Amino acid sequence: MKKYLLGAFVFLILVSCSSDDSTDNANNSLLIGTWTGVSSVFNGSNIGVPDSNTVKFTSNNRVEFIYGGFGINGENISEFGSWTKNETILTITWDDSEAGLEAYVLEVNELTESTLKWTTNISGEGTLVETYQR
Repeated sequence: MKKYLLGAFVFLILVSCSSDDSTDNANNSLLIGTWTGVSSVFNGSNIGVPDSNTVKFTSNNRVEFIYGGFGINGENISEFGSWTKNETILTITWDDSEAGLEAYVLEVNELTESTLKWTTNISGEGTLVETYQR
């Protein structure tokens, strides 16, 4: 009887262990670095490069979106926040934002060493798909 209980216990330990955590951590590490915007598609129409033409993700879960030339005198503007990624959902929580706009939720469609592609739904307007490369 003890052999059966021991076997069942070992089986439960093996079944309850998952490699999802290590896979998710590996995918999160792929995100870290500097990405340059290459395309932006809104409701199926190509609208050029993303407004945030550079995005920097750090290992301490910080992010900087850089909007090239959007300042009053053509200077770059940066927006800072924190990021979390759970499977395919990437959430950016902005440091400074208006009420109700604190979180930016993106679905990561592709994440490789060289390509980052995400989708977000803009309430009442449509779907935005942005692609970045290293």
